[in-house]
Amino acid sequence: ASLLKDEALAITALEYLPTELFPPLFMEAFYGSHRETLKAMVQAWPFVRLPLGGLMQFPHARALQAVLDGLDVLLAQRVHPRCLMSPLENLAITNCLLTESDVTHLSQCPSISQLKGLDLSGSTLTHFSPYILQVLLEKVASTLQELYLEKCGIVDPQLEAILPALSHCSALTSFSVRGNLLSMAIVQKVLGCTTRLPGLCQELYPPPRESYSSLGTLLPGRLAQVRAELLESLRALGRPRTIWISYSPCPHCGNDGPPWYIILCSQESLFSNKEQRH
Repeated sequence: ASLLKDEALAITALEYLPTELFPPLFMEAFYGSHRETLKAMVQAWPFVRLPLGGLMQFPHARALQAVLDGLDVLLAQRVHPRCLMSPLENLAITNCLLTESDVTHLSQCPSISQLKGLDLSGSTLTHFSPYILQVLLEKVASTLQELYLEKCGIVDPQLEAILPALSHCSALTSFSVRGNLLSMAIVQKVLGCTTRLPGLCQELYPPPRESYSSLGTLLPGRLAQVRAELLESLRALGRPRTIWISYSPCPHCGNDGPPWYIILCSQESLFSNKEQRH
């Protein structure tokens, strides 16, 4: 803490700072909003990961912006810290209070231009403008391989808004929106969108809200009907695939339940379905 009283001295000392002192000094600089020190520390960061989610328990927009600015400086100058030898590939900002300005600034950062993994799970997005999420996904669509939006309060209009960008994520292999309360209609729209992504092999969805009672109880009879409708939707799309319907966590109460309900649309079932239509 005493080192941070003189930011110029702190920045100069980073070159000689023992590796084990980076995390505590970074936390002190983050919570103290020492922006110039944060930018310098990102550029000198000695580890392969820079986890931010645990630090974002309440809004720190200026501190987060300083961290992202530090990454941008690295890329602009083509100067690498001790372990950062390529642009940012994976970003997880989870279980924290994100603001629209945070996500807007994130979408404007050159450092995410080659992002392969994006995880915003547990960060409440319910009241975000759909446009903000759309712009962010468009920025990373060409390289994104994993997208996790679990238990983040995303709603139908937001998810529908990002479908055009999602359809351009040609490298996507894993996609999850479990833990959110979504309608059957939007789940079917997402399935129609993702069927054009040949590399997508892991899809996790919540039971559509039509599967629940008015009190938020999962109803087995309704779930069986939903499963049959989803299977028919997959067959109509004409491509073999497997999706996972996950009860856990429950979008109503947040509690864990039985983890998976697999819906398999095989090549054989597609062939059988075509025969029945003839």
